[in-house]
Amino acid sequence: MDLLEVKSRIAEALVESIFRRARYQIRPFRTEAFPLRFGREDFSPDFRVSSESDRASEFLVEVKYRPSADQFVSVENQRGERSIFYMARRQWPNLYFVLVTDRPEAGRSCFQAIAFGSLRPGEPFRTVDLVELKELKIFQHNVEDHEMLIRRIFSLLTGAQS
Repeated sequence: MDLLEVKSRIAEALVESIFRRARYQIRPFRTEAFPLRFGREDFSPDFRVSSESDRASEFLVEVKYRPSADQFVSVENQRGERSIFYMARRQWPNLYFVLVTDRPEAGRSCFQAIAFGSLRPGEPFRTVDLVELKELKIFQHNVEDHEMLIRRIFSLLTGAQS
């Protein structure tokens, strides 16, 4: 297992932890259909999330680690209709695509998301910090605690690689 894959699995666990701490129920995503693969990576949702208070509202979450979230989104926007975002959006129009990075742009969170359901057709994909998605009701201190964790864990991993 390479470092990128390890960071991706940690990112998924931390995003799941953010939702659990926000009192969401988490269930793995399972489907009879083939997963959405691009190269070696699976871009199918990682889990289903529902509120403890409103079990009727359920949504899907896909988590990916990227060293540079902005660069990843920029490349996907340039790919147009061949973008992984377009393909995923066709299958899961209300998916929340969470990008995790340990090197966010200045003033940005390590946890950024694209809410497919709120995008207008033709609008470029862009991330917002996870706490900005008010419908998710995730508090800033929850994300800040997880940002501290991700930085500590990833610095230990990177130090171990030296």
